[in-house]
Parts: sequence; structure tokens; C-alpha cells
Amino acid sequence: MYKILVSFLFIVISSISHAQVNMYTILHLNENREYKTVKPKKVIETITFYDPSGTKTEKNIKVFDNSGMLLTEERFDENGTLTAKLTYVNDTTKRLILERVLERWNSFGNSKETAYYVYDTDNFLILVEDKNKNGTTINRSEIKNNEKGNPIEFSGFDRNGNFYGKETATYFYDKNKVKISVVSNDGNIVSTDTIKISFKDSFKYKEDKETYNDRGDLTEYSSKNFNGTFTTYKEEYQYDIAGNCIENKIHEVIMKPNGKQKLKLKNDYKMDYFY
Repeated sequence: MYKILVSFLFIVISSISHAQVNMYTILHLNENREYKTVKPKKVIETITFYDPSGTKTEKNIKVFDNSGMLLTEERFDENGTLTAKLTYVNDTTKRLILERVLERWNSFGNSKETAYYVYDTDNFLILVEDKNKNGTTINRSEIKNNEKGNPIEFSGFDRNGNFYGKETATYFYDKNKVKISVVSNDGNIVSTDTIKISFKDSFKYKEDKETYNDRGDLTEYSSKNFNGTFTTYKEEYQYDIAGNCIENKIHEVIMKPNGKQKLKLKNDYKMDYFY
């Protein structure tokens, strides 16, 4: 199961923007992370979060077209209430997302935004434009790419066309790594982080403190905290007969005073596949 890891990058400039576009989302926009083997028609994903205050369970329903590309995703909260829906327009031949409509519902009402993705003649993403339900542009993102089609510079502009910041990327392909820097509108580097270029192929570039199973899924790893310490996680997987992951449990490893490990369940992902 390919989970999207949340990066602290772009918090400064994305917090003033309606769009959720950043270097990470651009890099992985057209990468399939919804299934590993056989293409499903639909997947119902149930996610249970565990924390000291209790548990919370949410549900996502994903529907795919005949090519295996995502068509719609409906997101429900712990009460079973629909909170968001994403609808995609795809080029199934080139396997590119052309549009993504995001609808949200909350106590203040509902909202609707559409992201339009523009590619050059090499099918490299060069522009993302977000518009509200009235068709007014609320955010514009311009992208420069390297010869491989990977983004090396992303610039953000607000609804009035004002530049508010950018991200730059440097790639280390031999290590499956990309260094991303957030640059403010005055040219100063706000923060940097190094992430994996491809999570799908991570098992080919195994790092220290990382363990993978024979299906290429990450089973043990350590994450660096903001205070410089590390937290270790262990993951368990179950697969259906087709080889797709039907359950993924994520545990935090707690070291007991006697030196033994204790596993603390953090998240439990369950997937029902309909073929």
C-alpha cells in the first residue's frame, strides 16, 4: 500500500492559498498508489486512527474507470457524513489527470473548486490553475521541469496574480531522493527537506533502519522528529488473492524499561476491493 507521507514543507506559503499544490503533489500527481496489482472497479477504504483520547474511523469510497485511473473519491467522517468528493477528468491514453473537482461540505455550507492541469508536448506538467465554482481563478501554479519531466521549480501566484513564493527541487536519482527547498517571496529559503522520489520503488533503494517484505512494502522504519529524536514504526500487511493490500496496520514502537519492545497501534487501514 502506497501511503502519502505528510511533509512539513510548504506550510508557510500554502497556508495562505486555497490550493493544495506543492512540489510533492506535483511530483506524484499521476503516480498510481491506489492498488498494487489487479485493477479494481471500486475500493472501500476504512481508516481507524488511535490516540490517547480514543479512536476515530473514517471511510473513503473510490471508483475507477476501465483503465484503472481514479474517477471519483467520496470521503466520510466518523459519523458517516459525506464531507468531500473528488471527481477526475483523465486522459486514459497518456494516463494523465486533466481536471480535478473538489467539493466540500461542513457546518458553514459547501464549496467547490476545480484544478486544471496543463502539460507541454512532452506531457510534462507546466501549469495548475485553480478556479472556484464561479469560474474565477483563485490560485495559479507554474512549474519548470528537468529533462526527465520531474519538477525543479514551482512558483505560486494568488487570485490577483501576485507571486507569493516557490519551491525548488534537486534530484539524486541514484538514491531515489529529492531535496525540496521552500523559498519565500523575498528570496529567502524558509525550510528544506529530503523525501523519496518514488515510494513505489523504495524497496530498490533500501536505507538504514528500513525493512521491506517480499512484496516491496515497508515493514519497519524510523522517522526523525522536530526535536532531533527518532520514532520507530512497524507495519503489518494482509493481501487478497490478487495481491492487493486489504489491511495495513501501523504501530509505533515503544521501548520498555526492561529493553523489550511494545507495539502501540496508531492507524489501521482496511480495503475492500471490487473487481
